[in-house]
Amino acid sequence: MSEDLVTIVTPPTEFEANVLAIVLKDNGIEAFVFATPTIGIGVPLSGGMHGVPLQVARDDVEKAKQILLENKRHSIDIDWDELNAEGGDEPYRPSSMQRVFKVMAIVIAIWLIGSFVVSLVNFLSAP
Repeated sequence: MSEDLVTIVTPPTEFEANVLAIVLKDNGIEAFVFATPTIGIGVPLSGGMHGVPLQVARDDVEKAKQILLENKRHSIDIDWDELNAEGGDEPYRPSSMQRVFKVMAIVIAIWLIGSFVVSLVNFLSAP
């Protein structure tokens, strides 16, 4: 069995990805869900990747797609129109936020914290 993981669908939420992973696991296919990290307000840090990748081993891709297609015919749990079908031959490589944006986020955070500290010091030292 190939150890490469292939994204077969990208549901919009982690919940939906986990539901599909359970369907696959119930049918004998090992499935993996990789949730994207988010800031507390729900902003993804994945550099443009939307949704939550559901992956299976490369050797199980066709069987997994068939199982999900069969589940689609009998399921009302998931809005199948929102799923982003993948199924490329390349293993999953998580994208990351570009370095420039990470540096900008850190600089802004330091600036905000610094402004708060200066304001607090000025407030405490005022007569």
